[in-house]
Amino acid sequence: MLFESLYESSQPERPVFIAGSGRCGSTLLQSILNTNPDFLIWGEHGGFLRQVADAYYQSHPRFPDRERLTEAERIQNLRDPRRWPAWDNLCGEEGFRERFQAFVRSFFADPGGRASRWGFKEIRYPGDAEDRTLEFLFECFPEASLVILAREPRSTILSMLSRWVFSERKPENISTDELDGGILTAAQSWNAQYAALHRFTQEHASRCTAVRYEDLSSPGTYRRLASFLQATSFNFKGELLKVKDAADKTGPVAVLIERRMHALEAQMESLTGDMRAIHGYPSFATEPQRRFAT
Repeated sequence: MLFESLYESSQPERPVFIAGSGRCGSTLLQSILNTNPDFLIWGEHGGFLRQVADAYYQSHPRFPDRERLTEAERIQNLRDPRRWPAWDNLCGEEGFRERFQAFVRSFFADPGGRASRWGFKEIRYPGDAEDRTLEFLFECFPEASLVILAREPRSTILSMLSRWVFSERKPENISTDELDGGILTAAQSWNAQYAALHRFTQEHASRCTAVRYEDLSSPGTYRRLASFLQATSFNFKGELLKVKDAADKTGPVAVLIERRMHALEAQMESLTGDMRAIHGYPSFATEPQRRFAT
């Protein structure tokens, strides 16, 4: 098969995956990595690999088995009238994993073999405590790396709500209860996702690194990334010049969101405090006070 033959070389596959919340700047980081011709980092795919990971881990304990048999021997066993064939299958444990590897590869690897470091960015992993997608990817590709991108939660939530949730609404049509609920739900989700990513990095420390959106303009960030990914440099300056945040930060809806976040500061602090500290963000109380129009 095409994607199997591409990776029969002695060099191990080293995919790169980017994870983080929505509106964290993952598209920018994806574009920056792709300035290196050795990298081919694709965009989001709706998180469908979660279902693939579920299929991988939910297989019956006796399938796949660990017997090292050829395909011909497996077929012979299936037809042996003296055997109980209910859990006979064409592949054993190793072949089972190889098929899943080939499936993932078929979506993301460079079919021409020119870019050796393939991968993707996805804001949907992990979706919740039951999501084993990253574990599945690391098991299938032992040389894979994960880059976690974080952005300060207040800015992230403002961008999410003003760009996605309330972009088509007028302030007078947004109730305080609806807006407050959206803010606090987003804060809780931000913390839960980064807490899950942090737990994953604790288990795979040598294969994961965290980067902050606020540090994407620093040359030191890319020196560290290049070292972690064992890669040459990235043209981050060229990509930074193209950045245009589509979120409205000055319109009436954005101003309304800012006001309500200010009013909910204590609750947001409580919901996001743990992960703010992990990523080096100060508490809301120590940030410069914003002025709000009356």
